[in-house]
Amino acid sequence: MRTLRVLLLLVAACSSKPSASGGSPSGATPPPPPPSQGVDPNCGMSTTDWCAAPPGDPCGEHKDTASCKADPRCVAMPYHGESVVACKHDARGFATNCPTVGCRSPAN
Repeated sequence: MRTLRVLLLLVAACSSKPSASGGSPSGATPPPPPPSQGVDPNCGMSTTDWCAAPPGDPCGEHKDTASCKADPRCVAMPYHGESVVACKHDARGFATNCPTVGCRSPAN
C-alpha cells in the first residue's frame, strides 16, 4: 500500500503545471528564434543545408551554388559539418570537395 501511495505522489508531481513565474519544465528547450532575429548559427552543419544570408544582404537572393558563384559580388558560406578530408576552398570560398551551404557578401 505504501508503494502505491509513493507512486501516486510521483505521478502527481510529474503532471503538475510549470510555475506561474514563467519557468519551463526541466528538459524543455526554448523555441528557435524567428528569422527576423538573424542567421541560424547551426546552419551549415548538414550537406543539404542552404543557409540564409544576413538580413539585407543582396547575395541572399541566390538559392543555389551556381547562381551564387556566377555573381562576382558574392562568396560561398562554408560547410561546417564533418568531412573525411579537409575542404579545399578557392579565393571566394567555394570548395572543390565540400558543399556550399549558402551565399553572402564578403563583408558579412
